[in-house]
Amino acid sequence: MIGLSFEKVHGRILLSLKDKDLRKGSVESTRDERKNRLEAFNRHPYVVEWAKEVRSIKEQMLQDSPKLIGEFRDRFEKNGGHFHFAKDGDDLKRELLQVVGKGGLLVKSKSLVGEEVALRQFLQSNGTTVFETDLGEFLVQLTNGVPAHMVTPAVNMTESRARKVLEPYVGSELPNVESMVLGVRKFMREKFFDADVGLVGANALAADTGSAIFITNEGNGALTSILPSKLIIITSIEKVYPRFTDAIKACVVQTNYSGFMNTSYIHAINGPSAGALGPKEVHLILLDNGRTKAMGGLQHMSKKAPTFRDERMSLSETLYCLKCGACQLACPVFKEVDGAWGGQAYTAAIGIPWTAITGSPTEAKALSYFCLGCGECKEICPMGIDIPELIRRCKSI
Repeated sequence: MIGLSFEKVHGRILLSLKDKDLRKGSVESTRDERKNRLEAFNRHPYVVEWAKEVRSIKEQMLQDSPKLIGEFRDRFEKNGGHFHFAKDGDDLKRELLQVVGKGGLLVKSKSLVGEEVALRQFLQSNGTTVFETDLGEFLVQLTNGVPAHMVTPAVNMTESRARKVLEPYVGSELPNVESMVLGVRKFMREKFFDADVGLVGANALAADTGSAIFITNEGNGALTSILPSKLIIITSIEKVYPRFTDAIKACVVQTNYSGFMNTSYIHAINGPSAGALGPKEVHLILLDNGRTKAMGGLQHMSKKAPTFRDERMSLSETLYCLKCGACQLACPVFKEVDGAWGGQAYTAAIGIPWTAITGSPTEAKALSYFCLGCGECKEICPMGIDIPELIRRCKSI
């Protein structure tokens, strides 16, 4: 896969430096990132130790990944769910199209896996009407852009710009942030009730219970996963934890390192609903998309070993990432140009090796040359990932 060249990345960064509105949004969004994180740690001091535990669990679970995936699949299917495995983005799209069909209305909660494979655009091109229900993702959708950050996709958008984007759709003036939230809430409510399908990501999977766990702050995830009669969960192979408690710990660590003192909602989906409310059909699609090669050639769905060595194998430490986005907010380059320094799905810091693994190694190499090598990303990472070293390896691809 051919991605952005060095010249295109450089040009995009130069343009972003001239965009006063974008730069203002970047400064505002990253100004209190360290303060917010410290406040979260002060409120939940155990989280730092939990992060060490999760790192240890991650090291073992990636070694046991084929076994854990099998255990999760068996338990999830016993719970009444439908399990699908996708080796790459094209495979995921084929599986998804079979479940969704063509046409209809789909409401979607935030999913980085969806961004990896340009899922919304694919569904729309096949006749499905798609609405991003996360406020930040909705802003990204309306501007036909890509997320600037793993957790807060519209982090670089100022209030005034967001107002201009939303007002034509909401149909009224939006003088402040509260009115924006209420306006989008009203706009989305009928979409939730009319939707044929709901689609959500998952922050973690628990092999022992067959549970898919995801966290949200807006409540859109609950409506997306409960109101439509058919629910699809998409996530990736490095998120299968041995136990339910491990998965919950990982979600809490991710939340606090993102700078949130609390997560408003933690959802655990085990299968279809037996009651009057909730989906009657639940599908989970588990994506590989280069991760097996990054693990060193482990074959999760077969015993066959690879016959070649891929340059991405040396990036295996990337898979410890919880996608909390702390490394991005701490990065001095990101603070200046945010999403302009990124590939088609992932931006800045840990996003560079993620781009090499799941997208274009050539694009990751082009992005890597804008890293200052300051090490801020490694210092703040809850998993202790040596991100500067991973970026250095991307330079040698």
